[in-house]
Amino acid sequence: MAIKKLKVGLALGGGGARGLSHIGVLKVLEREGIPIDIITGTSMGAILGAAYALEKSFIKLENVVKKYSKIEEFNIDLSFFSTKNQKKQPFFLKKMSDFLKKGYIFNLEFRKKSLNDGEGIKKIIHELVGDHYFKDTQIPFSAIAADLISGEKVVLNKGKLFDAILASSSIPGMFPPVNLDNKILVDGGIISVVPIETSRSMGANFVIAVNVNQRMKRKYEFKNAVDILFRSDLITSTELRRLQISTADIIISPKVGQIHWSNFSKPEKCIRAGEIAAESKIQELKRKLKSTEPKWWRRLFY
Repeated sequence: MAIKKLKVGLALGGGGARGLSHIGVLKVLEREGIPIDIITGTSMGAILGAAYALEKSFIKLENVVKKYSKIEEFNIDLSFFSTKNQKKQPFFLKKMSDFLKKGYIFNLEFRKKSLNDGEGIKKIIHELVGDHYFKDTQIPFSAIAADLISGEKVVLNKGKLFDAILASSSIPGMFPPVNLDNKILVDGGIISVVPIETSRSMGANFVIAVNVNQRMKRKYEFKNAVDILFRSDLITSTELRRLQISTADIIISPKVGQIHWSNFSKPEKCIRAGEIAAESKIQELKRKLKSTEPKWWRRLFY
């Protein structure tokens, strides 16, 4: 009977700015010599995962995100939508926030398909992966998107990295959908928060999942329809995430819940949170890898 070789998959979830903590996780895995055979990514996980799969270096990722975090064009902080933040605001700012929130919904529903034209994110993606194709990556990689036509998950692993990553990170309502291969694609996070299943379908028999979304806290006050709409969506996505990440062999969860998904002004804080979370799991990870792999592989670490 042939011995099945261990293949380690790294599944990177979405989460906007919180996803920058993936860089910290990659730093620790690389430093500790954890072999990564497959990478799958959703949204921000797709952006950073593709760039790492291409060059196998977190240094470029770190430099690029720090560079763009200092440019005002790339800091569209929508944290004014947060009820938590509104409680601390003066009356005038709170009323303005309510007005903007309602205006945002009206604008999306009746005037245009997205709040942002997506040109900013295109610049970042192009700087990270250029005109490279999936076949150019050093580590096999797949990005996840959702098709608005069929409602199905779409695994992107052929053609240009740029097109696939743009589709995977096109947050509904925030960025325009991407037309690709007769599909209308948006952020994969609405259907596959952390793409563990895709990692296994690519051959991984041990999957490390990185979950950067905040935990849902109890809430007792709902002031309007928008509050209820957002809360309902959060409940759905939280349950989907819980079910999906439970299938991973090990879960790394950086503590970045206090950072709003649209606030890219604190990349160092996110990256450090990723490092801390990975460091806290490294011994458990090595122990599980040791117990999973045939004896010949164990000598790589011990």
